[in-house]
Amino acid sequence: MTDSPVTGFKAKIPNILTIGRIVLIPVLVWGILQLDVFSLERGHPHMGTVVLILFVLMALTDFLDGFFARKWQVTSDFGRMIDPIADKLFVAGCLIAICIVSIGAWLVLVPALLIIGRDIFVSGLREHAALKSRTMPPTKLAKWKTACEMLAIFVLLLSLAMLTFRFNHPSNSGWVEYPPLSTDQPSLHAILLHIGIGVLWIAALLSVYTGSLYLRAALKD
Repeated sequence: MTDSPVTGFKAKIPNILTIGRIVLIPVLVWGILQLDVFSLERGHPHMGTVVLILFVLMALTDFLDGFFARKWQVTSDFGRMIDPIADKLFVAGCLIAICIVSIGAWLVLVPALLIIGRDIFVSGLREHAALKSRTMPPTKLAKWKTACEMLAIFVLLLSLAMLTFRFNHPSNSGWVEYPPLSTDQPSLHAILLHIGIGVLWIAALLSVYTGSLYLRAALKD
């Protein structure tokens, strides 16, 4: 026997978490933009830690809003509409900020454009399906895509934070000019950067593939 749905303020918590995530996106983007070398020279040595904590808290709300909505049986049309919008704004904001800090490095820019473009495209497909009274729920593979996106962004932010941890080190020459892994002693910053870029490309490939699946489903009569 399942519990009855909750009411009152408790029932609004999932939507409050989602809206709170949207409100904090500009703050997180601003924080990421402070992780470039020029900003660090202006005196933000602890910004990397702040950004990491904020990103983890916002990612946690992404999990908790859906968890509480299902647990308390307080799912709503508004929640189903606003949650994916919050997720896409969250990911897009982080990726755009990272692209700016990386000065448009193509290894980051290309997968970021594929991910953001796919999300916009799928949103349009869902609108098209809604006009025909059809739904397009996320697939398991799409959820793996989202998990890869979050992991890639976290690792890339951690790599950026490495610069704030060792900014005064004489070998530090900026985020883009990272040493190759073929060197005798690659830095932790470089290792994290390679891992983050690799996972980001996996997320991009999954984005393209799952986007094609959504397109195929939308074109069915």
